[in-house]
Parts: sequence; structure tokens; C-alpha cells
Amino acid sequence: MNCITVDDEPLAHKIIKNYCDNLSFLTIENECHSAFEAINYLHENEVDLIFLDINMPKLKGLDFLRTLKNPPLVIITTAYQEYAMEGYELNVIDYLLKPFSFERFLKAVQKAQDHKKLLDLSDAGNPKPQPIQTTTQESTIERIFIKGDKKIHQIQLDDILYLESLGSYVKIHLETETITTLDRLANFEKTLPANQFLRVHKSFIIAIKKIQTIEGNRLKISETTIPIGNVYKHNLTKIIK
Repeated sequence: MNCITVDDEPLAHKIIKNYCDNLSFLTIENECHSAFEAINYLHENEVDLIFLDINMPKLKGLDFLRTLKNPPLVIITTAYQEYAMEGYELNVIDYLLKPFSFERFLKAVQKAQDHKKLLDLSDAGNPKPQPIQTTTQESTIERIFIKGDKKIHQIQLDDILYLESLGSYVKIHLETETITTLDRLANFEKTLPANQFLRVHKSFIIAIKKIQTIEGNRLKISETTIPIGNVYKHNLTKIIK
């Protein structure tokens, strides 16, 4: 994996480089001493993994990460544990607290390597939901094929209760089972028919006909209570009216 380090401390770059020199699958392509250096480098180059510090001058690490539209894999390297939850909300692979040992570093990069293999496998296998259309006067999607658990699943849209985002993964909750796939909820939002499915929260898409009750900022499907995000309320209001 091609990597860059982003840290304002020269010692941090040296430690990570020394660790990487012991691992043949990691190559440090560049050492950036500020988020701005990283932005300029990524504008011209692609990398697989970023080792990212948080507490840097002018532009903090997590703020830098938010500016990236399609960020590579990220491992946080910091002395501040209080940002861990915020980091994981941004889908970082791991969160290393300085000073970290080689063993802890190895565990983090192995997670990144495993994640990259999944991404590569998904890219090769066309991971996006592929609708099969029936040929009628007006074509409608009846089912999709989804890759999950090392298998290809054919899913009838009528069986879907709701979809839940979990970082880089999506859990598809069906009547009888749950399937987890490496994908983004936004891809399903584009693919699934809008007259059958509705985005009601940044983390949830629901099957409209499966809604049982709506109360305040929540709705119920089966035995599950799902939050309704403020920015998505108008979507729900339209179908109610």
C-alpha cells in the first residue's frame, strides 16, 4: 500500500517510517508536515493510506479529513484520546494513541490491508447494487444482487424492511435475515426506486410500505424504532400528504 504521513512533528514521521520499513507491503510516498501539504500532494497523487495526526496548526487533522470527497484509508496517530469517537464517525480504520508500539501499529495496518483487499475485491466484482428490470410497458425494479459474506445474494425488494449505514458498510434488514455489504448508503439511495424507498436519516433508508407508525421524530418498522433526521423530515411529509 502506498502511504503518506501527515504530522507536524518530525519524530512522528521518523517512527512511522521505521515501522513501515519493516513491512514490505507498506511504502511511504511522502511526509507532509501540515494538512495543507497533504491537500496539495493528494491533488496530484493517489494514495492507499494516510497516517494522520489530529493536533496540527491552522488546519486540524479531522477538519482536513472532512475536506476530502473520496478519502483513502486513514489511521489516526495522536496523543489525544478524546477525539476517538469523532474519528470513527469519519470512518477511520484505526485510532493509534502516541506513543504506540510496533505491535499496535502492525495490528492497525493489517486492518487497513484487509479493508483494502475487500475494496479491491468489491471493485473487481462490481459491488454496486445491480437492478434486474422486468420488461413491461414501464420497467420496474423487482430485485437486486448484493455481494456480502463472500456470496452474491439475490434480494427481492418486497423483502427489505430498511437499510442501515455502518461506516463503509450497509446492513440490509430483511424479513428473515440481515445481509452486510461493503458499500455506501448513498449508492442504494440512487439505485432503489424512490416510490418504494425513502431516506429518513443519514444512516437509514426505509421501505415505505413497511412503516407501521410515525411518532414525533421516530418511526417504527417491525420491532425497530428508526430516527427521523431533521433534514429528511420533508421527504416523509410528502408521502404522508
